Amino acid sequence: MALPSTRPGRTLLATRTALGLATLLAPRLAGRAFLLDPEQNPQLPAIGRMWGIRNLAVAAGMYGAAGGARTQWWRLQPVIDVLDFAAIAAERRRGAVSAPAAALMGGTALIATALGAMAAAGESD
Repeated sequence: MALPSTRPGRTLLATRTALGLATLLAPRLAGRAFLLDPEQNPQLPAIGRMWGIRNLAVAAGMYGAAGGARTQWWRLQPVIDVLDFAAIAAERRRGAVSAPAAALMGGTALIATALGAMAAAGESD
């Protein structure tokens, strides 16, 4: 186990951990922070907690993996975040997410994609 050696890697690990904890422990508040309305969507806390668990699991892999497995975990980061962006864009096109919420969530996913891409080479092995 080792902390990331690059600044983008440390930033991504810290952010993924913070978002994971926030959505696991306070999903309604986290939803509101991303401009979502948990009162209008009572399923949001359940989905938020699942997303929080996913982020914590990915952060654990980023931190705990070694050798070839570490390389795989770090290469997976940009893929996960690009898929998040695609899902957000699809929901925006469908009208299920407001433009401001889609911009905030999509921007978060793109920043994470960039951090993951910058960190992948430095965090491998």
